[in-house]
Amino acid sequence: MKKYFDCSINELSNKLHNSVSLGPIENDIMKDLGKYASLYGWERIYDYKQADLFVTNGFYIDEILEWSDKHSIAKIKRMDGIYWKDAQKEKNIIYNKAAKESDYVIFISNYSKLALYKLYNYLPKNYTIILNNVDNTIFFPKKHKNDNFTLISSATNWSREEKRLNSLLELSRIIDKTDVIRLIGQCDIILPKNIIKIGYISEQNRMNDFISTSDAYLSLYFRDAGSKTTCQAVNCHLPILYSNSGGLSELVQTNGIKLDDYKNIDFLSYVPELSILDLHNKYRLLKKYYKDIINKYQERESYQETLSKYFEIFKMYS
Repeated sequence: MKKYFDCSINELSNKLHNSVSLGPIENDIMKDLGKYASLYGWERIYDYKQADLFVTNGFYIDEILEWSDKHSIAKIKRMDGIYWKDAQKEKNIIYNKAAKESDYVIFISNYSKLALYKLYNYLPKNYTIILNNVDNTIFFPKKHKNDNFTLISSATNWSREEKRLNSLLELSRIIDKTDVIRLIGQCDIILPKNIIKIGYISEQNRMNDFISTSDAYLSLYFRDAGSKTTCQAVNCHLPILYSNSGGLSELVQTNGIKLDDYKNIDFLSYVPELSILDLHNKYRLLKKYYKDIINKYQERESYQETLSKYFEIFKMYS
């Protein structure tokens, strides 16, 4: 059985973790590669000196780089989104450096690849795109019937500007009087009566209970490279009202209604607003066609199919 060492979690990466996000330090895909590794002839180990391969969702510390060079052990980097805010772009340095140090790079969306190229004029020599995904044994559709048309959206912390709570509040003012919006995640402001504050949820099964028993999902996020919560909604077969920035279009495909968003890939000091008129019109289209979307829902590949692509690359470089 081949052995790999995950370099993502270390003392420095723990310090760099964005506490505002409230999300877990360990990425779900990286965690589940370890959970399911034995199905693909691999084992995640915790002594890097025993590894046949190094993998990271973040970067490599110096001792890993030295050991890799000395013993000719390949390095694979999973590449998430690029920090696009002017105030945060210095954070990209360590992750872009890791991409250049790697033998192979896995982008979580085509947008993730384009952002690296557009903002830094760089693409790795060897790379592929494996779209982000979530475990379909945890996130799946449930039969339900709501008295009111129920929309839902999720973020770990709604104080993050790119999650566009302001646009969601605008939408709450124009939806039908009987409609309600469920809001998963920490939110410290007083909300309108038609928004139901659920709060932060750490248990994925509880997340699925709320998402899968809703009627539609709101992905109004700006430049999310591979939105995990949107993947959850897709697995639950919810029609999705989504912005066409970032990688959301790649995840939703034909399973929703698209909002026009800021198109350029550049550094910005602010989050562009969605058009209120477009938000209103597309919400109406969502309500008109949401049953048709459900009846023709396009299935994504299973979680195991996604993970198997990672292990195929692991095998190539071990």
